[in-house]
Amino acid sequence: MSKIEFEFYTKLKNNRMAKKPIPTTIKNSSIFKSLVNSKIIEPIQRGKGYIKILNEKKFNVFYLKKFPNPGCEIKTEIDNQKKFKNTKSTHIEKDRVIFIRGFKDIVINDKKTDLNQITSEHKLFSTILQNLTTQKLCFVENLEPFLNIEKLLGKDYIYVHFYGRFPKKEILEKIACEEYLHFGDYDFVGLSEYLKANTVYKNAKLYIPDNFEHLFDEYSTPRKKKDTIYKNIKETHNQEVIYIVNKIKNSNKILEQQIIMDKL
Repeated sequence: MSKIEFEFYTKLKNNRMAKKPIPTTIKNSSIFKSLVNSKIIEPIQRGKGYIKILNEKKFNVFYLKKFPNPGCEIKTEIDNQKKFKNTKSTHIEKDRVIFIRGFKDIVINDKKTDLNQITSEHKLFSTILQNLTTQKLCFVENLEPFLNIEKLLGKDYIYVHFYGRFPKKEILEKIACEEYLHFGDYDFVGLSEYLKANTVYKNAKLYIPDNFEHLFDEYSTPRKKKDTIYKNIKETHNQEVIYIVNKIKNSNKILEQQIIMDKL
């Protein structure tokens, strides 16, 4: 079950509900239709219309079966499963696993760490991020380029790659740096992530190789059919982002970052 369904049926349980604001996803669901067909609830047409519980006993049985722990506070995926029987019903900003590579000392989770030794011996360092302090930071979107990024950008940066999706602002704010470089795919996801980073790191720069035009013309791939432009891209005045967006629109193609690492 979803959070929307929980909120709807909880309101209905506590009082009859106006018909107009019922979400389309609820009205079209098999569960809602089953409740109506079983005469447990009924849409009343009088006035502006409302939903009425016809059989309160059966409705309560339904409600407790679908939401066995309605008072559960959501802090973990387990709580989601207990309350909604679905671990993904409510978004949870979890502890973030971060992969780090570099060739100098850094302060990670309040502890000075010899990243050069770890990177040289083990290729990368991984931890649950609490805080990180460094001078020059570079985010790399995809894992394969991340594992070889110093061949392209040298050893001055501390390189990071997040496990899973790009983090929200409150996670990025745990990382303190003087310079931020963003190296992602040249598509709407990569550009949107760069703009998100730019809200935290005001001096953030987008990595664009000198031969970008050639690489885009030679190795770009068609956009996915459901590829949409994110709100922060539509509203940006960043000229580099606008330039790449126009390139994507005009060609209906995007460029993945891996090709930039070729022959290094």
